[in-house]
Amino acid sequence: MMGPVYRLPVGVNCLSNDGKVYVLGPYGVVDFDCASKMYRKGNVIVFLPYLTSYYSSIFTQAVLGVVLGYSMELVLKGVGYKVYKSNEKLIFALGFSHSISIDIPVGVSVRFNKKTLSLMSANFGLLQHFTTSIRAYRFPDSYKGAGVVYVNEIVTCKEGKKN
Repeated sequence: MMGPVYRLPVGVNCLSNDGKVYVLGPYGVVDFDCASKMYRKGNVIVFLPYLTSYYSSIFTQAVLGVVLGYSMELVLKGVGYKVYKSNEKLIFALGFSHSISIDIPVGVSVRFNKKTLSLMSANFGLLQHFTTSIRAYRFPDSYKGAGVVYVNEIVTCKEGKKN
């Protein structure tokens, strides 16, 4: 029986050291913990013992991330909601009496205007965690639809009070 063999695209390098796997490419570096040993010959990689499906998907996400990169866009829907950047922090005005400041993680780049926030990274897990932490501050309202939403997200609003 032949185990799973991974082929690396051109321009991608993969290293293993002390239980960590590093995937290097044009969009950055992604690292993750792995108990398997990596064996490499040219652009072919084999992990022994074989990777579980979870670690296999993390490895393929890492390879795609360093080759193509991942991006997510958030929209601030609501009156007075805005975002600006100050000293590697994002500062949000989300209708509270105070502003909310969030540190931008290393490996995530941010572009924005007042209402739209575009986040890019090679590490999909880090990007997803960062966007959900932003969204947790003002989840979309079920009556007005106001809050932090993804670009193509459809928020179904409830019907208001009936007389």
